[in-house]
Amino acid sequence: MFFGRMFDGVVAWGVIFLLLPEEQRRLIQRIADILVPGGRLLFTSCPEPLVWNDAMTGLESRSLGAAEYRRQLSAVGLSVISEYEDEGQNHYFDAFKRGPGESRTMTRA
Repeated sequence: MFFGRMFDGVVAWGVIFLLLPEEQRRLIQRIADILVPGGRLLFTSCPEPLVWNDAMTGLESRSLGAAEYRRQLSAVGLSVISEYEDEGQNHYFDAFKRGPGESRTMTRA
């Protein structure tokens, strides 16, 4: 829990990729820990695994790539509902926390 609280949703727009790969994995686990069953995570990162300098911060950024993000999310009980891009070419991962007994392949609208 985060300050003794659980959450229905977490939005991490333009943040996760600023962390080192191991920090990203720990953050994904931490987010899963604070989401209620059925809670949602929405975050952005490139779908390809790559390293670049972030235009907003100038900091080195790292995408684990869509396949690795899906693996990491699944390992902590989160299922990707969808992935999409906006007009600015930001790639989104929309995931929910599975409840007890829900399969890894279950999808929601």
